[in-house]
Amino acid sequence: MLIAFFEVASSWFRCTSSNTRSRYSSAMNPNLLEKIRHCCHDPETFERVKTVLESEDHSFENRQQTLFNIVSRIRESLELQNIFETTAHEVQQLLDADRVGMFRFYPESDYNDGEFVSECVKPGFDSILAVKVHDHCFGQDYACHYAAGRAQAIADIHKAGLQDCHVDVLARFQIRANLVVPLLLGRNLWGLLCIHQCAEPRDWQPDEIEFVEKIATELGIALSQAELFDQTRQQSIDLHAALTQLQQAQAHLIQSEKMSSLGQLVAGIAHEINNPVNFIHGNLTHATQYADELMHLLHLYHARLATPDSEIQEYEAAIDLEFLLGDFPKMLSSMHLGAERIRQLVLSLRNFSRLDEAEMKPVDIHEGLESTLLILQYRLKPKTPGEESIQILKDYSELPMIECYASQLNQVFMNILSNAIDSLQEQSEESPQEGKIFITTSLEPSPTLAVPCAAIVIRDNGPGIPEEVMPRLFDPFFTTKPAGKGTGLGLSISYQIVVERHGGSLQCTSSPGQGTEFRIEIPVKSMAQDAWVQAEQETNAQDSMAVN
Repeated sequence: MLIAFFEVASSWFRCTSSNTRSRYSSAMNPNLLEKIRHCCHDPETFERVKTVLESEDHSFENRQQTLFNIVSRIRESLELQNIFETTAHEVQQLLDADRVGMFRFYPESDYNDGEFVSECVKPGFDSILAVKVHDHCFGQDYACHYAAGRAQAIADIHKAGLQDCHVDVLARFQIRANLVVPLLLGRNLWGLLCIHQCAEPRDWQPDEIEFVEKIATELGIALSQAELFDQTRQQSIDLHAALTQLQQAQAHLIQSEKMSSLGQLVAGIAHEINNPVNFIHGNLTHATQYADELMHLLHLYHARLATPDSEIQEYEAAIDLEFLLGDFPKMLSSMHLGAERIRQLVLSLRNFSRLDEAEMKPVDIHEGLESTLLILQYRLKPKTPGEESIQILKDYSELPMIECYASQLNQVFMNILSNAIDSLQEQSEESPQEGKIFITTSLEPSPTLAVPCAAIVIRDNGPGIPEEVMPRLFDPFFTTKPAGKGTGLGLSISYQIVVERHGGSLQCTSSPGQGTEFRIEIPVKSMAQDAWVQAEQETNAQDSMAVN
């Protein structure tokens, strides 16, 4: 009878790791229980055997539930650290181990060095989390076996025949018995799943080893998923960076072509206008002198001929000689003012384009502001009867000559002032409020640079910028204007010119109904020119290598 009992019980235990375990479960198989009852010589023995079988069945179900929980966590999350922490906690609770930890090898260390990245440890035992571990014996004698997928269960490290150097490392962490299973990332040994018994030796059961191996397999899947996710995320970051760089390059090309064409057009018009205007302006001085001499001669004739003949008197009356003599000098004076005004406009156009100043040179910032305002003067006037003109209120401080790219900086002023005018004109269509643009300049110390900065503040009393738009204000091709009225390049190019080319800063402060303020800071002496030139040289060199 006893032999028969052991045969039945053995068939039960052989199935503890089988997928068909439920067929032999005491709760599911009354026939099996009946056979065991017949093998027992008394009811008390039967109840004890039944209790053991039910305990084994309960342990199996717990392991299956733990495995299910870990697999579910891996499927639901790509956060490797959370998966490790959950696994360490559940395995430690299930196996009643003193410590469960995930150990990761350092790359390029030949499996000699690493650290525990996650653990669950009972009170009373030392934590080994993030402790750097060096074990050259492991890398030399044991790593190859783990890389091949072999697990190791040691009941007592002092009786397992391990090398002394390896035993010393284990004893350092209070380890008396351990169950170690490899964590494989593909075909590479990533780390180890370690179950430690610290208080006393422990005989590891086959079903425990099989269970931990299954856990390690699932963690290997999690490692692969995490690596794939990291690769995908890095590719996304690289693509986003490439897209941003492409947009900036496209914007730079468009702006360069735009500025080149605009500069050539403005310079050509200024040159063509300048020649005839100079001719008129230069001859007006002589014309005024000739007119004065002729009128003086006419007065002398009147003095000598007190009574001219009737024909002369009739002609004087026809041309209203008295009015002509008084108005002619005024007309010459107004012509002189007009010619001078055209000369100033031509000079402003030339200063704005500055094609002859491709290099960074010391310039007068106020001159660039005035040139830009003169070009935009026509936009400040009312478009319709009853509409208010836009006022420009200036508060200039004394500034030194600023070392900069003058034409590019003028383009920044043009972009910001144009946007302010657009905003005020849109507001005037909805409310009768008088539009104002405030321009302030000052010399201020820089919190980040060794040289002081020229601060140019351009502020308007327009409708302001919505809060949700502010983060994208300087993005290439982003615009809030209707289609056909804005390219979305103005502020993006302005930011590049001020920040990247001049090493300054461009900031915007705005809130709906409170207007908009742009603050431009340009170092008095350039700090960014050398870096910009070096960056462009490196880019050109890379492009040349790519072509070759």
